[in-house]
Amino acid sequence: MPLRRKAGQLLEARAGRARFRRYPRVRLLLFRLALLCAPDLTLSRREIAKARPRRAGQAPHIHALILGTSGTCNASCIHCPTGKASTAHVPRGTMSMALFRKIVDGIAEDGVALAHVGFGLFGDGLVDPLVVERARYFRRRLPDAPLAVNTNGAAYNPGRHAELRDLVSSLALHCESLVPATYDRLMAPLKARNVFPKYLAILRDFPGKVRVSVPVSRANLDELVTLRTWFLEHGAREVSFDGLSSRCAEDLGVFQALALAPARIRCSAAVTNDLIVDCDGAVLPCCNDFAREQPIGNLAIESLRETLANLARRQFAQKMRDGAHDTIPLCTRCFGDVRTPGFPFDQRVSATG
Repeated sequence: MPLRRKAGQLLEARAGRARFRRYPRVRLLLFRLALLCAPDLTLSRREIAKARPRRAGQAPHIHALILGTSGTCNASCIHCPTGKASTAHVPRGTMSMALFRKIVDGIAEDGVALAHVGFGLFGDGLVDPLVVERARYFRRRLPDAPLAVNTNGAAYNPGRHAELRDLVSSLALHCESLVPATYDRLMAPLKARNVFPKYLAILRDFPGKVRVSVPVSRANLDELVTLRTWFLEHGAREVSFDGLSSRCAEDLGVFQALALAPARIRCSAAVTNDLIVDCDGAVLPCCNDFAREQPIGNLAIESLRETLANLARRQFAQKMRDGAHDTIPLCTRCFGDVRTPGFPFDQRVSATG
């Protein structure tokens, strides 16, 4: 490795350390020095882009952009509203390329910085028949933006999807168990015997890029160490144990039976730093509005700038600042297991459930 590039990587790593986050000017200087050594360091370029001030009329920077590229999911997990009667009215189609390009072009043309981009909202990212075409276009227009495809893996087809390896930053794989009976129960109608071989193919084709997300529940609590060990030994980059969410469901019975020690979730106004777009252009306040009851924009008829500055978005953010969560029915049903320093191994499971 050339000496200058190695020096750039060391400077970038140092800038990313937690202690420098309290000193943004020092952090930014380190990123700039890193780029002087190695101009192709994407993290440094992203961080410098985020620090650029916005001009009047420009769209603000976005923390996370989540795109419902497909409204169809091949699973209907027992604790998820997808595939249930409560969400029967939501669209199950595919986001048009025209709408997709409009969103991506708006971000590129306004120089909007992105900390995270995910393909897949209420549907599975690999069910989308246009996922490779989208990833190509996205990477051409936003070469430095981190891109993940969210999937349970069941739709993976090496011949169709392997090209994504060079286009995505990560593949986010949702897995709730490696015990076939538990998997079949939690992730119905998917079957372990059909999906587990896909895991091996994904781990083979996306070396160092697979991030496994495991929603922790009473059903899989005893197998977490085994689950993490298996995925890491087979080449996963990371295994994340995530607190179970109620997903703002109308019926909380299944969630309460599976959750460890759920608490009320009250988001801050920072939630509106994310842009959540469903397959038809509907803009939602968060990823848990499965029934789409609280729309705050529509990119099918609004520009990116209009959506990010509209009245509905500003009013929602103000309610979060005011602590007026109980005035929003969606937010009154938001519960989850809260991440703790040693989550989930330091959790005291509640007696209910």
